[in-house]
Amino acid sequence: MHISWAFLLYPASSPALGRRRKSLESFLKLWTGYLASGVEGIAAVLIAFAAIQAALRAIVLFIKRGQGSLQSQEPQTEQLRLRLGRWLALALEFELGADILRTAIAPTWNEIGQLAAIATIRTALNYFLQQEIDRAARDFLRNKQRPARAGPMFLLCASS
Repeated sequence: MHISWAFLLYPASSPALGRRRKSLESFLKLWTGYLASGVEGIAAVLIAFAAIQAALRAIVLFIKRGQGSLQSQEPQTEQLRLRLGRWLALALEFELGADILRTAIAPTWNEIGQLAAIATIRTALNYFLQQEIDRAARDFLRNKQRPARAGPMFLLCASS
């Protein structure tokens, strides 16, 4: 009977330890998968609520326009876009977090490559979305600080 002492020097070579390690890895992958799905669910809820909020506010703006409101609606629609953009940027961060969770436990090179591609795309989307939000916020603040000018349509309506 031959006894191998290799498992003392190299514990990972022990068949029982290898099986335990694989089962722990499987268990952790399963739970991080559940966690990632939960994080993706949070992102979906954020997107849904943001879209509903934006749609309701857009309907209100549309109705106000139909009632002949004299105020310019551009600042309000811009605020609506900014608010929606911020929520979408937050949801993108959650989605990226979910992708990272999915590959956190013993990723293969294929999974790492997919994560790199997805992370690059989502980070680029988030970057450009944030640039647009920042630009619109600067424009909004600049226009808000500028004294309001009455346009020709306002003067026409006010004189009658």
